[in-house]
Amino acid sequence: VEIVIPDSVTSIGTYAFANCSSLTSITIPKKVNKLGANVFKGDKKLKTITVKTTKLNSKNVSKNGFKGISNKTVIKVPKSKKKAYTTLFRKKVLPDMDTGIIAH
Repeated sequence: VEIVIPDSVTSIGTYAFANCSSLTSITIPKKVNKLGANVFKGDKKLKTITVKTTKLNSKNVSKNGFKGISNKTVIKVPKSKKKAYTTLFRKKVLPDMDTGIIAH
């Protein structure tokens, strides 16, 4: 299952997509400025997360946001935020994972 969150969404709450066993791909829109804890917890089939927003930082992204996703999940981020998001996601969201972060 592929989910494209509507462009009008500004916040993704805690456990919003947790344990969605058939979720394979999700797109986070440009206006999102907050990610709750454990948003994708246990989504082991999730292969691609496309992040379009440039508004995420250490203050508005909860710890362990993507906990429990596959080590093979690819996170696509805006080119202008690749360095900042790689640091943010490695430290706060994916501390023990070897997930690939690429620019789109």
